[in-house]
This record gives sequence, structure tokens and C-alpha cells, in this order.
Amino acid sequence: QAAKKHYITEPLLMIMMSCLPSSRLNLYSACNVTNMLACVMVICTLIGVAASTSTSPSDDEGFATLVAWMKLHGGRVDSRIDVATNGNGIRGVVALSAIEEGTELLFCPWELVIGSTGMQDQMQKGDGMCSVVKQMAQQIRLKSQSLWHPYFNHIELPRLAATWEPSALAELQGLPPTQDADRHVRWFHQRCDNGGDILDAAAMRSLVSFISRASEVGMVPIYDLLNHHNGKRNAKLTLTDEGVTLITVGDGHIIQRGQEIYLSYGIKTASTIYRDYGFVEEWPTCWNFKDAASGDNFAFVVFPHGVVAINPSAEYLKYIWQTTNLSPEEFEAGAMRHTESLAVGDLERFAQAVRDHLEDFPSTLGEDELILEGYRKVLLAEEQAALLVSSDSSNVEDIISAISYRIEFKTALTSSLIYAESMMASKIRQNVGSHEL
Repeated sequence: QAAKKHYITEPLLMIMMSCLPSSRLNLYSACNVTNMLACVMVICTLIGVAASTSTSPSDDEGFATLVAWMKLHGGRVDSRIDVATNGNGIRGVVALSAIEEGTELLFCPWELVIGSTGMQDQMQKGDGMCSVVKQMAQQIRLKSQSLWHPYFNHIELPRLAATWEPSALAELQGLPPTQDADRHVRWFHQRCDNGGDILDAAAMRSLVSFISRASEVGMVPIYDLLNHHNGKRNAKLTLTDEGVTLITVGDGHIIQRGQEIYLSYGIKTASTIYRDYGFVEEWPTCWNFKDAASGDNFAFVVFPHGVVAINPSAEYLKYIWQTTNLSPEEFEAGAMRHTESLAVGDLERFAQAVRDHLEDFPSTLGEDELILEGYRKVLLAEEQAALLVSSDSSNVEDIISAISYRIEFKTALTSSLIYAESMMASKIRQNVGSHEL
């Protein structure tokens, strides 16, 4: 148990075992004071060395069980990865020590993939996805009798808008994904459930798991623990005749100890990411909105330090998605070049649409922050007083999530407006200067 807790490696375990008697016949002779003290000293020393040369072990005992289950069925998991929770309370996969590019982090045999059985039998859209959701729901109902029980038991699901009460959806103030929050539920009823309108707990858990965790071939255990980040992507999924492999990528860059390992879910708008996965991407964050007056659609991509790519082209978005291991500054430089290429008139139309959109909201950014603070205090007080049952607590948390989302959107709009106005002023000065010359 001590070895497991402190990540003692197999060679160290062999040394530790050498302290112990080789058979039960010489147990008594081995257990004298000198040998016992020597064993204690060796074990304590090795535990100290292991604890000092690895990152802090996670409290996620379920991950160790999941890894053991994967290996039992022919899978492979690199011993240098673990599950950890970051400062924002988000669980993800991190490196325990340096990992080189091209390393196999995970091999999952087709036997353990839900949705595909091989290269020639991969999950298809439509009925194929229905089959995955139904199969997973059936396995969830089997509980400990299911082959995938260690996997299902380890899954943590987000609170997607599809599961919210109307009071929480109203706090989005009409922002996407309000109109299609239940899109996936409607799809399941229409395509998979013969027009039914009720999902039991197992079916809903299966559907939310599929929405938020499925890969191109279906459900792949451990692979789906990796979080999404288009700016820090350093791993990708590959397929072989034997199964699914997760390998590191990065143009020669090494994943350092303590660094999180990320996938890319593709270039998607913030509202789609929020609807399907329950979070807002850190950066690059792709926002879009429709101007009520003109009916025009506008989009912009936000980077750190207030840099914004306004009206991004398809080529520019493809560049973001396909590029790995650029620094934030290099991504920002590309965004600046893109926005600088826009005409002053295009920037002005964008800026006016943003101003109008901000004015149309029933509350300001400052008011939203006060409302959010109030809900957080109410939730904390009622949880401490044990006044909320689970469903009530979930609804309040959903309301907090909705308010937080609209705050992020209004903050992004404000940043894009500031950046557009700054870029316009710079272009006008350059034009005036060129005319004077």
C-alpha cells in the first residue's frame, strides 16, 4: 500500500522485497532485530526518494483501478501520466515526469471501445451513434456486472444545459445555446427512441457521457479524461488494427513534469463548447453573435492580453487548429496580423454591432457580477445549513453557471470592442500620416 501511495517503481519494489524472507520456512530466522531495522530503513529511504522525485500523487484511487482494468484486458498506460485536479477544480491528465514527442500514452484494444470493433467497423453517424448510447445505457444498468463498470464508475459528468431547469436557462438572457440547449435530447428521442419523450437515469447518463466524452470511434476509456485546448494541444488519437492509441505531438517539444496533456475537440464556437462540454475554452475562444439590426453574423477569437482576431476567415481558423506548440505570444502575433488586414469600414461595422448588442442585454456586466456574487453567497449559506437537497443545489449551481457564462460573453464583447476601436484609431493615424507625407 505504501508503494502504491508513493508511486514506488517496480525496480524499487524488487529491492524492498529482497529484505523479506525467501520462504515461509526461514521466516522466523529472518525476523531478528537487525533484519527488521534494516528493512524499515530501506523502505523509509525508498519511500522518501520516490516521494521527492515524482509529482504529488492524486487522490483519485479510481484512476489506478481504471488503469489496472485497462491492462487486465490487454491495454497499455504509460506510468508517467496521472489524473490531477487543477486550481480551477477541473480534473485532467498530467505528466509525472518528462515525456518525449511521439510517446504512446495509451493503447486501448478494440474490445474496450464502445462503438467500434475495429478499423473496418467504426462508429457511423446517425444510427451508429444511437447504438452507442443505447449500448452504454444497457451496460450502466448492469452496474458491477458490466465489463465497463470500472470505467463508468470513474466518469464525472458536466451539468450540461440540456439537463437544466427553465429558471437556469432564463439566466442565459437569450444567448446561445438557449434555443438549442436540448438539441441532443431531441435528437435521441427522434432518431433513437421512436419519438419517446422520457429518458431514465441510465439513458440520460449515457447520452450526456456520449455528448461530452465520445471520440470519432465512440467511447474510449482513459482517452476521454484529457481536456481540450486548441492553444496547448500536445496529444492526438490514432487508430491501428489492434486498437486505439494516444500519442504525444508537438514538433519536438517535450511535455514537462506537471504539465497537463491536452487534446483538441476541433474549432468550435464558445456556445457550442459550452452546450456540449459545459465549459468555456480558456483561449483561443471563438465567440459569435447576430446583429439584430442588420441580421449580419459576426465572429471573433479572443487571446490572452486582450488580443482579438475579428471576423476570422476559415483559413485562419484552420491555422489555429492545425498548429501545435506555439507560444501565446506567437498566436497573438498571428491574430494581430489578421485584424490589421481588415479595412477601417469593416472594423467600424463590427464595433457598432458590438455596442448595439451590449445595449440590448437586460443587465450590464457590472450588475451581472453583483448578481453572481449574491447567488454564490446563497448557495454557500444554504449548503452550510444543509437546507438544499441535491436537486435544489444542482439548479442553483446551473444558475451560477449560466450567469458566469453571460459574464464571460459580455467581457469578451467588451474586449473585442476595445481592440477594434484601438485598431481603427491606429489605422486612421497611419492614413493621416501617409497623406501628410
